Amino acid sequence: MITLYHAPMACSLASRLALVAADLPHEVRLVDTGGGETRTAEYLAINPAGKVPALSVDGQIVTESAAILPLIADLAPAAGLMPSEPVARAQAQALLGFIASTVHPPFTRAMFPERFTDGGDPAPVREAAIASLTQALGVLEARLGDRATLLDAFSVCDLYAAVFLAWRMAPAVQGRLPAFPALDRLQAGVFSRPEMGAILMQDLAQRQAAHS
Repeated sequence: MITLYHAPMACSLASRLALVAADLPHEVRLVDTGGGETRTAEYLAINPAGKVPALSVDGQIVTESAAILPLIADLAPAAGLMPSEPVARAQAQALLGFIASTVHPPFTRAMFPERFTDGGDPAPVREAAIASLTQALGVLEARLGDRATLLDAFSVCDLYAAVFLAWRMAPAVQGRLPAFPALDRLQAGVFSRPEMGAILMQDLAQRQAAHS
C-alpha cells in the first residue's frame, strides 16, 4: 500500500503527479499545513521535519521530494521516469538536488518573507529571493534550451520542475520574474497531459477551498 501525505499546491504535488505518471495504485491523504497539522504529534511521528511530502510504502516512510521521486520511478520501472544508466541517473539525481536546494528555497522566501525577518521589513528579503530565483530558473532555462524535457526523455525531473514553475502564479511572485520561454514550454507540456492537468486543477480548487 502506498500513501502520499500531501498539501494542495505544495511541493508534494510533484510526488502526486509522479504516482499517477507511474500508474501506481495509491492513496492521497491531505495535510492541512495552514491549520498547523504538520506540527501535531501525529504528523511529526510520520515526518519529524514537519513538512510534506511523506510517502508510506507498506508502512515504511520516506521523506524529501528528491528521495521520493526516484523511489516512485523505481517502483514502476516500466514507466521510465528515471534513467537506469548510472551516469545518466546521477545526472538526474543532481538535477533533482538542484531544484530542491536552489529553486525551492528562494520561492519560499519570496512568498513568505516574514518568516525570515524577525519582525523586520520583509521587502528586502523578498527582493533578494526574487533575484536568487531568477538566477536559478535561468540555469534551468539554459539547460532546457530547445528541448521538450530536462533529460533525454520525460522524467520525474520535469514533474518536479513543473510544480515550481506553476508557483509563479502566486501573488507574491507573479509578474516579478523575467520571461522564461523554454520553461513556459516545459510547464505547458507537463500540464497539457490530461491526467496531469486534472490533478493541477484539483489541487488549485482544494487550495482555494482551504483558504476561502
